[in-house]
Amino acid sequence: MISIDPVNIHFHIPASDPLGKNEVLGKLRFLPEHVALSWRMKGSVFTGGKGELTTIDLAYGEIEHVELVKKWFKIRRIILRISNPELVKDIPGVDMGKMVLHIDERSRDEARKLIDLIDFKRSMFILDDHEKRLKAMKEQ
Repeated sequence: MISIDPVNIHFHIPASDPLGKNEVLGKLRFLPEHVALSWRMKGSVFTGGKGELTTIDLAYGEIEHVELVKKWFKIRRIILRISNPELVKDIPGVDMGKMVLHIDERSRDEARKLIDLIDFKRSMFILDDHEKRLKAMKEQ
C-alpha cells in the first residue's frame, strides 16, 4: 500500500437561517485508511459559545462523488456526496448526504490534490472489495 501524506482541508457550512445559528466549522482529514470529518457549531451570542467537536470516520468507499467548484480560477467549494446519509445526518446544512463545504483560504492549495487522491483511494477500496468477494466465492 502506498503511504500518503494526509490532506487537511478547513471548511465551513454557512448558516441556513438569517441569524446565523446553524453555521458549522470543520476540518476534513484524508488519511491513508479513511477520511476523518471533524465539525462543530460556530459559537454565537444566542448559543453562548462554541459547540462540541464531533468526529466522523468515513471509509473511502462511502464517498460517492467529489466535485470542486471554482470561481475566478480558485477553488471555492467542495461538494461531497456520501452514500450513507445516516453518517452525516446530524450536521446542519447537509441534505441527503450532499455536503457543500466552503473552503477556507488556507486550504485551497491542498484541495487541488483532492480529486486524484480520492479516485485512487476509491479504486483501491473497490479492488480490495472485489478480491474479498472472489476469495469468499472460492472458499464456498
